[in-house]
Amino acid sequence: MSIDKELREELSQVADLMHCPPELYGRVKQSYQHYVNEKRGRSPMKKRLLAGIAVVAILIPSAVFASSYLADDIFGSSATIEQRGGTQEGYQEIEGMLQTAKGKLTEDEYKEFMTQFKQLIQLKLKITDEKGVKHEENLTIEEQQQFEQLTSKLAPYFEKINGTANP
Repeated sequence: MSIDKELREELSQVADLMHCPPELYGRVKQSYQHYVNEKRGRSPMKKRLLAGIAVVAILIPSAVFASSYLADDIFGSSATIEQRGGTQEGYQEIEGMLQTAKGKLTEDEYKEFMTQFKQLIQLKLKITDEKGVKHEENLTIEEQQQFEQLTSKLAPYFEKINGTANP
């Protein structure tokens, strides 16, 4: 027999002869129950915390993508531009310009800018056909004058948005 087996058997026999007091069993059982109860109390909280973090990580980006475009206030949707010969890239450029305008203009300036910009875009949509070709002769004389006035009124806003305005 190897020394390991002999030692194992000897220790087993000595352990069988040992007797533990009953209160020791009670203390060990109580300690184990306390450990199990404490572990149960912490685990669901950790799971809830991790679930909350996962929900936030999913919902915030989806909310950003689900938010409405500023250009939708003017065109209704990107399909309107595409019907007029525009592209999705053009729509995204306008959206980017409007986002920049919202960031650089004061609230009052932005409201005034949007009002005038909507009017200008409506006139541009009126003169643009399905192929994207502009027919300025479709405008009446009053509309042409309005177009020129809106262009001149919006010029300072565009300078401020593009960063070319003189302080």
